Amino acid sequence: MEKPALPSGEADRQAALCALNLLDTPPEARFDRITRIAQRHFGVRIALVSLVDAGRQWFKSRQGLDATETPRDVSFCGHAILSSDIFYIPDAHADPRFADNPLVTGPPHVRFYAGAPLRAPGGERVGTLCIIDSAPRVLSPEDQSVLRDLADGVEAEMERTELRVSERQLRSAENRLRAIIETVVDGIVTIDSDGFVQTFNPAAERIFGYAAVEVIGRTFRLLMPYADRHALDAYLHSRPGSEHRADTSSEVTGLRRDGSTFPMEVAVSEMEINGERWFTGIVRDISDRKKVERLKSEFVSTVSHELRTPLTSIRGALGLLRGKHAAALPEKGRHLLEMANRNAERLTLLINDILDLEKIESGSLDFDFKPLDLAALAGQALAANEGYAHQHGVVLRHGDMPEGAALVRADEHRLMQVFGNLLSNAIKYSPPDGEVVLSVARRDSRLRVTVKDHGRGIPAEFRSRIFQRFAQADSSDTREKGGTGLGLSVTKAIVERHEGTIDYLSEPELGTEFFFELPAWQETTLGEAGRPGQPLLLVCEDNSDVARVLGELLAGEGIASDIAATAAGAKSLLAQRSYQALVLDLSLPDQDGLELLKELRAKEETRDLPIVVVSGRANEGRAAWQGDALAVVDWLQKPVDTARLSRAVRQALAGRARPRVLHVEDDLDIVQMTEALVDGDVAYEHVATLAGARRLLAAERYDLVLLDLALPDGSGVDLLAELKGKVPVVVFSGQEPDRQLSGQVAAALVKSRTSNEQLLETIRRAVRRGGRRKND
Repeated sequence: MEKPALPSGEADRQAALCALNLLDTPPEARFDRITRIAQRHFGVRIALVSLVDAGRQWFKSRQGLDATETPRDVSFCGHAILSSDIFYIPDAHADPRFADNPLVTGPPHVRFYAGAPLRAPGGERVGTLCIIDSAPRVLSPEDQSVLRDLADGVEAEMERTELRVSERQLRSAENRLRAIIETVVDGIVTIDSDGFVQTFNPAAERIFGYAAVEVIGRTFRLLMPYADRHALDAYLHSRPGSEHRADTSSEVTGLRRDGSTFPMEVAVSEMEINGERWFTGIVRDISDRKKVERLKSEFVSTVSHELRTPLTSIRGALGLLRGKHAAALPEKGRHLLEMANRNAERLTLLINDILDLEKIESGSLDFDFKPLDLAALAGQALAANEGYAHQHGVVLRHGDMPEGAALVRADEHRLMQVFGNLLSNAIKYSPPDGEVVLSVARRDSRLRVTVKDHGRGIPAEFRSRIFQRFAQADSSDTREKGGTGLGLSVTKAIVERHEGTIDYLSEPELGTEFFFELPAWQETTLGEAGRPGQPLLLVCEDNSDVARVLGELLAGEGIASDIAATAAGAKSLLAQRSYQALVLDLSLPDQDGLELLKELRAKEETRDLPIVVVSGRANEGRAAWQGDALAVVDWLQKPVDTARLSRAVRQALAGRARPRVLHVEDDLDIVQMTEALVDGDVAYEHVATLAGARRLLAAERYDLVLLDLALPDGSGVDLLAELKGKVPVVVFSGQEPDRQLSGQVAAALVKSRTSNEQLLETIRRAVRRGGRRKND
């Protein structure tokens, strides 16, 4: 006899939903409570929260069933999960789809089934809330609605569970990240797009001596000396993809809280958060590394002296014996003498190569770069190695050579060292009566030098090690051919310092071809023809990469440019074409930039040509310049601040130089605020002491002095008498100036009572008045 229909009606439905109070229930027990409510409300034997995947059905919660899972292919839930609403079977015996199902014919003997599909937070169907009985039943629409509501409760609990898991995982990840940041030995600083510090980890506190609360909210420039801040500004204000935005490490100077400086390595990378640019700086104090490098350099210097001096004596003595007394020695004695001499020579080469390699890698080996004809240098190298080739029975000869001059920017001595290493290797490994060919060829904007021999070749397995230190393809080579195993390593280092590349081709028993390529050097380069009326500037810069970057920066401003790599080239182009301004490097291969500047100012045709200095020696050059301070629009230190270059070029094209303001102030925060305030209006410099001010004022010409009265080495009042009649002065101090003092200066402002607008307007007004007096 069938059981009556399941209880139904709105009252029962509300009672079931009221029972679904899960807030105070432990997470895993909440699913069990839902299935117990379903079991009691519908009066069925079994209630399940069933999850279904590709191969099985398993139960997250079960009431009235011992099994924990069933195969999906016999599962009722596998059908229910595909349904858009309640999947309901009143009597499985009467349904041909399920009459022979093992869950119907055997335990749990399913006759009645109803299941509501469950959706995960992402929307995909993952299982069911189902009720099962061993007798047929009828499920009214009202009861179907109750089952759906209970299923909604399961879905809500699944979402809360996933959210709790995600929150735990997020908190765990945050804790791990915080632990890493707080324990890492490198300083980690995040700054916003304006350069203000947002986070400052404990390692950064140790490195700089500041507590995080003292730095957060202030500019990162606080942590760098004044001279190094332009590099940070250039990075923050540069465009993505520019040379300043390469996420690489650089060595700069750090500034500690106590005012001391130290060498630091900074790697800055950019990120975007909610549409805003942020930057992460990884800071490392490299004082110890620099100390080790200094000790290493000192050791190398000591080794150079202590080994080379006795070796010189040994080689000299052996040479005398071989030259004057060898004939008097017996055959065995002469053999031992030759062996000693040969090994003394090997030891000398080894020491020289080691010292050269160490100096190149440490950056302490000086290179004298200047324009050289590579083809002519190749001829000298052949002549220099002719005797060595004759000793080995090898013929040296010229291969193909380019027409005209094959100019490169190189160090003649070091490049001859490269030629010597490659030629001596080729000679050593050539068979008797063999031939070594030296060629030079043009390859687009580069020049390739090739040294080809017909020896036994280099094994393929040796390719990865050939340019390493002490590399020998065969240990017998050292005994048979001599050599240190350092020649190719030194050669590679020298070529790379010339911005070149080196490689080789080899075939066993057929020979080897070593080649290196260097950038071709041009004295002048004319840019593309500009639009009618487009400004044309001349860039005088001997480094081709820097010249190209400057040209691209100018092009971004709508300005055409030509390039001269020498002072002679610049003077030649100035005589041929009309330029609106000159961008000048001070380190030129054929003439000092300051001398060129004097020469241009002495000539009628270039006397008024606006000049912007862009040089690694800009600060040094400005201090050494004895001419008119207004002869140069601006002095920009490399690496160039692109925003400042843009302003300087615009001013040059406008035919005027920015007024120069010297701020005498020891409070760094006031300096930073004032510099930001006047940026673009004046050429701003600052000094912290009276002594420093006197030194700059004696060497430089300024349009205004902004003066604090309380300075570390005296009162600013002491400076007023020296400045009277020479340069306008605006007092900007925390001290209240008296009436007498106010009468001696252009203006007197009290820091605490002066707004940014008042300060800027006062500076502008004082500069304008000073300019009018000079013109009068």
